[in-house]
Amino acid sequence: MTIEQARARVFGEVAEEYDRIRPDYPEKLFDDVLAYAALTDAHALEVGAGTGKATLAFARRGVGITAIEPDEAMAAVLTRRVLTHPQVSVTVSSFEEYVPSRPVGLLFSAQAWHWIDPAVRWRKAAAVLASGGALALFWNNDLLVEPDVRAAIVEAQRKLAPEIAVDAIPAAEPISHADVAESWPRTDLVALPEFGDLEERVYFRARTLSSVDYTAYLSTQSAYRILDAVVRARLFDAIVEQVGPQVKLEVQTVLYLARRIEPCRE
Repeated sequence: MTIEQARARVFGEVAEEYDRIRPDYPEKLFDDVLAYAALTDAHALEVGAGTGKATLAFARRGVGITAIEPDEAMAAVLTRRVLTHPQVSVTVSSFEEYVPSRPVGLLFSAQAWHWIDPAVRWRKAAAVLASGGALALFWNNDLLVEPDVRAAIVEAQRKLAPEIAVDAIPAAEPISHADVAESWPRTDLVALPEFGDLEERVYFRARTLSSVDYTAYLSTQSAYRILDAVVRARLFDAIVEQVGPQVKLEVQTVLYLARRIEPCRE
């Protein structure tokens, strides 16, 4: 197992906390995905389903879903959450190892596509999707609004956990459609003949957490999970002490859409 694969499997250590503290996704995003996909059989495959934050939103819209999640603890929370949605099945598997029973009209992944092996992900996505099927990749970026709060967190991190890059604590900055269009994964997709009809969207929301909940949120991120437990506790104590009672965030959710294109045959 590579370092990246190991980091991808740490979330189960805090599966319940992950489910509690990670933000959901904008409701409009799911409507936009379904409008783009125009599903005929209303069935989808989800990659890296986690605890089901995206799964449930699609299920509530009547979509049948095969949700694959490699971590058993995360999959256990997911299974419990979808009990009232019989059209959703949960499989404990990585995407790399999963063998679908049939092509699907929608393949989606929330907050997980970057963990898929780069040597496999696009080829496997093309193989899984039916002709004309839709690929939807999306994730949240939670950005600190107040510069003094970010400065305090960066300083605590430099002193107590310098191994974590400073850019792991992003500040809120304006983001445009052009910024999204020039970023990964579009930079990969434009070069792949199997995909076309590319679209990108960005959604904005405000979120306020207590400083304790903010450190709980950080504790669900892989960079902090792999810290020594004592170091992590000292860092989080320092953050709570320095930033005051609340942390204001801007949640920027980015969505990338692509359609499976059959190659031209001469």
